[in-house]
Amino acid sequence: MMQNVVEYLMQNPDVREKVQEGTASLIGLTEMEQKAVLDVFESSGSTSISPLVFW
Repeated sequence: MMQNVVEYLMQNPDVREKVQEGTASLIGLTEMEQKAVLDVFESSGSTSISPLVFW
């Protein structure tokens, strides 16, 4: 479910901005899941997510 939400927000930056501003919510996600989704976008600084690197 969270993956679908993240994909949707990546495809719809206007909705993502509303969620970040607090004018829209992520119904169906727990408070912790909502924070995790928003943290991903705030930490990336853009709409792209860096791939994980394993050593």
